[in-house]
Amino acid sequence: MAKVLVIGGGPGGLFAAAEAAGRGFDVTLMEKGKIGEDIRCAEGFFDVLKLLGKPCAGVRFKVETLIFEARSTYRFDARSLNLWMIDRSTWQKELSRRAVEKGVKIMENSPVLPKDLEKLKTIYDFIIDASGAPPVTSRALGFSSFYKQNSGKTVQYLVEGDFSHIGNALKVGFLPDFWGYYWIFPKGKDEQGKETANVGIGDFNPLSRRNLRNMLDEVFKKERLDDGNHKIVKILGGICPTRMPNRLTYDNIMLVGDAAGLTSPLHGGGIDMAVLSGMTAARALADGPAKYEAELKKLLYRRLQFEDMVAEAWRRRNLDQVDNILSLAHTLRLYKLLSHPRLMNPLTVKFLELIF
Repeated sequence: MAKVLVIGGGPGGLFAAAEAAGRGFDVTLMEKGKIGEDIRCAEGFFDVLKLLGKPCAGVRFKVETLIFEARSTYRFDARSLNLWMIDRSTWQKELSRRAVEKGVKIMENSPVLPKDLEKLKTIYDFIIDASGAPPVTSRALGFSSFYKQNSGKTVQYLVEGDFSHIGNALKVGFLPDFWGYYWIFPKGKDEQGKETANVGIGDFNPLSRRNLRNMLDEVFKKERLDDGNHKIVKILGGICPTRMPNRLTYDNIMLVGDAAGLTSPLHGGGIDMAVLSGMTAARALADGPAKYEAELKKLLYRRLQFEDMVAEAWRRRNLDQVDNILSLAHTLRLYKLLSHPRLMNPLTVKFLELIF
């Protein structure tokens, strides 16, 4: 029975561990903290390719509407999308429980340091590095700068207050002269009965030096959240790597999730790609790491190419042009095209460019 080490207890690591154990491997997962803690994302689960379905736990609501704000406000029907607002902590704890049921040995409060990696490579037949960005492997092998050069930056507040005016929707806002967006993602009521939302801002320009904390404070005023009835209870931040490194395998090590640069270059989400990469890595174990890289690129290539092209078109447009695009897309219901994964291809991009 081959021995597999999974580094990191996020979605990619947990799915990889459970999949590998289900295929008969001896799996150990090492998490630097505790499973379900230190969640830094906005917690929208967007199953873009419609391959995963509804999360097994932690679902707060199925997203019915996407609200976009540029010069004006537009509401798009999102019911045809596989999009849920989730509580990632609850979800990951359930994934952990299911992985243990399959035989995975989970070691919490067990960080893996770069200096540990060489020895671990001799102990385990395979290592799946799901340790985030920059991953342990990059710090051990000297390519961690890649992630800083190819990532967006985010700042997010967890906010208590009344967000019933948004309902079962996610709100996204665009700002002048800014390649990025802000978001308001309601989470509903927590275990103490307090209503909360994730309110954040992301900058997709890797070279930007903008002060995102100041910009988010301005968003707070713009959205009238500085009314004394909304309280910031936690401040988070991080990077979103939007490019895959040249290699995803290093000897017997495979990179998955953020470690593989798998967040969307268009919207910054990456939970679904973390899950898909973790499962693909585990399925490739019998054939060796080289099979993993080929299979993952085959699975995600068209989607990432599509999102890259749309993101580049967005980068070249100012706020007035973005508003015009949103208006036309809303009037003609062109956004319905994006609910069909097969239409995520360069021909669709060319079609959209001709219209816009």
